[in-house]
Amino acid sequence: MSIGWCVIFRLSRSNGIVTDRNTAFTRKRSIALVIGLIGVALLSYAGLLARDVLRLRDEVQALQAFAAALPARPQPAQIDLKSVQPRLTALRDDLAAFKSHAGPLLALTPLLGWLPQIGGDVRAAPALLDMAWEAADAAERAVNMIAPLWPPADNDRFSLEAMTRILQVLQPAMDSFDRNLDRAEAARRSIDTAALSPRVKSVIDRYDAAYPALSAGLQAAAVAPQLLGADRPRTYLLLLQNEDELRATGGFISAAGLLTLDAGRIVTLTMEDAYAVDDFSRPYPDPPAPLLDLMGATLWVFRDTNWSPDFPTAARQAIELYTLARPGQIDGVIALNQNVIQAVADGLGALDVNPGQPPLPPAALRDYLHRAWAPAGQTSVAEWYVQRKEFIGRVMQTMLHRLLNDPRQVDWRALGGGLQTALAQRDLMIWADDPHLNARLAAAGWDGSLAPVDGDYLMIVDSNVGFNKANAAVRESIEYAVTIAPDGGVARLTLTYTQTGQPIDACRHELIPYTLDLTYDQLVQQCYWNYRRVLVPSGAALLDASRPSIGPVRLITGRVADGATAVGTELDRASFNTLVVVPRGASISGTLRYALPGSIITPDGAARTYRLRVQKQSGAGPWPLTVRLSWPAGWRLLDSEPPPSGAAAQSAVYDRTLDQDQVFTLRFAPAPADH
Repeated sequence: MSIGWCVIFRLSRSNGIVTDRNTAFTRKRSIALVIGLIGVALLSYAGLLARDVLRLRDEVQALQAFAAALPARPQPAQIDLKSVQPRLTALRDDLAAFKSHAGPLLALTPLLGWLPQIGGDVRAAPALLDMAWEAADAAERAVNMIAPLWPPADNDRFSLEAMTRILQVLQPAMDSFDRNLDRAEAARRSIDTAALSPRVKSVIDRYDAAYPALSAGLQAAAVAPQLLGADRPRTYLLLLQNEDELRATGGFISAAGLLTLDAGRIVTLTMEDAYAVDDFSRPYPDPPAPLLDLMGATLWVFRDTNWSPDFPTAARQAIELYTLARPGQIDGVIALNQNVIQAVADGLGALDVNPGQPPLPPAALRDYLHRAWAPAGQTSVAEWYVQRKEFIGRVMQTMLHRLLNDPRQVDWRALGGGLQTALAQRDLMIWADDPHLNARLAAAGWDGSLAPVDGDYLMIVDSNVGFNKANAAVRESIEYAVTIAPDGGVARLTLTYTQTGQPIDACRHELIPYTLDLTYDQLVQQCYWNYRRVLVPSGAALLDASRPSIGPVRLITGRVADGATAVGTELDRASFNTLVVVPRGASISGTLRYALPGSIITPDGAARTYRLRVQKQSGAGPWPLTVRLSWPAGWRLLDSEPPPSGAAAQSAVYDRTLDQDQVFTLRFAPAPADH
């Protein structure tokens, strides 16, 4: 019995060993099979991604080749959108497929920034892919919408009418295109540019350079069809302002006219001397008090309508006084100055302004405008006075002829870029008597309105009341220092004006007599008589103000001005008003110190936000701006936009240029308690 059990035990043990060996072998085979399957899957996945990458490369190269083959200034017929359509569709679809297939890898890229040389590129890969997809999506949809209209009927050239038709077709999708750009920009902000390789950084640099134009272009396209009369004919009052004689919304109104647009077609364009507009057989309103007190103006005439720093307010006043003498329907007001004319000339190229004379290059345009104003060939002052602004209409008509009849000579990129800059700097302002349309203009910052006061606010409004063009020789600098406190703060504003001409012994407030030997430069080389308004938040209280060192001066009205600062209100803001006289060849500085209200500080939980907007005056130069901010010892700066030029524990300095509005946002938290 025992012998049997021993045999059975031994047999069972040997069978177990064999079974264990078989199990181990099977396990090894299973592991090998799994590893093999994983390897095959990884190879297949890599092949899938490689296929996606190759397809993307082919589509991008094809589009690059198409763009490279176009002339520098292509005409519509040279742009084959039907060949571009499938390429853009394929590119968008391939990008979507790659984003889907590469999802697991893209989730790991934030952990791979340590990789030598390419770590920054790898980390940025998801954002770069998002940017590419947003661009491809917008481009593909836009081309699909445009293709049925392409090429335009007048396919040998771009025209305003053709552009209006195309923009009208694209307009319903503008909000979605704007969202594409917003998402692309959000992805861009997540990229650490400093960590990128030179090749990828160059791509981002090109995007950064193009972004302002893209953003402005979408804003313009959203309103352009209606502005161009796509829905109905629209008539605009044109105001040509001369920034050499600065006024609140840009400059003295030298000339005015009417522009009527119907579906992109220019129906009428007229221009005349602003002095010729008034009809004194009709009753005119009383002028603003400073025009009466400082310049002796007893009536508010058309050429002085732009006294308010808020362009919509000035535009409505301009329409009221223009239609007093020229009745008719006006749908909006467009104000432009010499900088805008220069920007347009830069895009149009050399112009045949005077028949029989060589074309006028853009660089010589401003000098031509000044020389053309002066007497030349007239036999009497009266004859010159009547003809003195005919050159404005001649230049405008020459520009219009080039734009409509010789568009092959137009550098559309330079023209668009110049107008974009003019809008950003308020050299060009557009106000429409259509609430829906003007809401879009206001949102883009193109209607010239005063910005809402959201925190601290500063705007210097200079108005030349000296009957001259001295602003062409005046330079200004601004230094703004604020000591921030929990309940507001104290501001110290220092303004310096310099007249760069040759020094003069005395300043006389007078009308310069018009003679046949008068030159434009003689009007420039004069003392600067500046009625200055400093607009600040409502509730600000003036503490003290220095007076100009020139002392009391006698005005043309017989009144004596002593440089004292008056306190007033203007458009829901406090206003500190002073007559500043700057002798020729001299520099004058003045300081205002005032208490700021508690509204400049916005609570955000335990944190606090200080926001400052310095608004640029239309027509004013790109003046240097220094902002100095200091805060209590119990506060700690969390972040600042823009970054300061220099900073200490409780202060920051910002050196900027006031070429467009400057906005500063600082967030503070309570400083940690000492232990």
